[in-house]
Amino acid sequence: MTGIGRRLCPKSPNRGGATMSEEAKYKVGLIGAGRAGVPRARAFDLHPLCEVVAIADTDRANLDLAAGRFGAPGYETWDEMLENHDLDIGMAVLPVRPNADAVVALAQAGVKTIFCEKPLTGSLEDADRMVEETSSRGIPLVCGVVVSSTPDYQRAYQLVADGEIGEIVRINLYENNNQMGTHGLNLARRFAGRPNGGLAIGWVSGDPLAEAEDEHEDGTPGYGALGGYFRFDNEVEVFSNYRLPNHHWRGIEIMGTHGAIFNWNNTGPGLHLVRAESSERPPVWEEFTDVQGLFLPRDSIRERDYDEDGWRYPGDVMLGIVAEMVENLETGAPIGATTGDDMRQALEIAVALRESARNGHAPRRFPSEDRSISMLPQKTRWFYKKTIMGDEAYMAQLAEQKKD
Repeated sequence: MTGIGRRLCPKSPNRGGATMSEEAKYKVGLIGAGRAGVPRARAFDLHPLCEVVAIADTDRANLDLAAGRFGAPGYETWDEMLENHDLDIGMAVLPVRPNADAVVALAQAGVKTIFCEKPLTGSLEDADRMVEETSSRGIPLVCGVVVSSTPDYQRAYQLVADGEIGEIVRINLYENNNQMGTHGLNLARRFAGRPNGGLAIGWVSGDPLAEAEDEHEDGTPGYGALGGYFRFDNEVEVFSNYRLPNHHWRGIEIMGTHGAIFNWNNTGPGLHLVRAESSERPPVWEEFTDVQGLFLPRDSIRERDYDEDGWRYPGDVMLGIVAEMVENLETGAPIGATTGDDMRQALEIAVALRESARNGHAPRRFPSEDRSISMLPQKTRWFYKKTIMGDEAYMAQLAEQKKD
């Protein structure tokens, strides 16, 4: 059962989850009741088999607001929440800095599945810890509300794997690979078949992404860009260009011997498949035809409007992720959404590109043998945004999630 929006029982206007007379099958606990955590939790609460039953946040204002909205008890630490609740689904929607510890705590508490936000973490060592703590217990770890998790992209990965565009000749990536490659580098690897190793030659704009917290203190929310060339061990080559001409061209191209899949935006819908009718010889561009009806158009994103209970729509991508995670719990069906290991591998590539650039563009193998290497995201991702934005601006954004 994956039908988003189909309810098995009526939802209480106050709780949002199952009615008081019928307990939800899957109990959800949220760590991080901020401007991202609340809508992510709402997506779970909308599923007929789920209910948010506990919330943890060190910020009392955020905690009280979320606890009231969901009708769930609030705790100032995740340890206290986990001591008081036997949870099925754990959520960690936090600044990157505490994300690893929260995910590990959820895994060790015995939840059945975990969702966390991107970027995964700021070091290879912590990425290893998160993936190993979850995978060793058989706990799926889904990471990030990213376009790579959508049904269109999952369909596109399968089309490439099935040979619809022939053999991959190369992948062209156009973006600055911010957030440690959680969008573009992750997409390139998934289209390449999820290989776990390769060789990178990198270039950077400046020296992107700090390695220590003190580098952030007087910094701006900005960061450098990184790109270059990398070749996976399965021989798929990727050319990543961050020097965008007038910033008009972004996206990804998967070029095959007899077709291509491409998009002009690595954070939204709009994929295209072009294919030659004949596979007897390599085609010329004029022989390609655009295959219609496979993918959603670029303008298909639903407006983030409000429902009858005053909640803002949590988004198609997050609702789809929730449906996959619940279907996995129900039937054991594989999760196609982007995983913690996918984000670990994207971080590996980003680190390899940067370290290559630092060493005269010398080829750099990934995964790295040195697991102590860190790559912290921009200031607004690493630290708590309220401390950067200020209380008034932050709480105004949080208020937009529900008309109380």
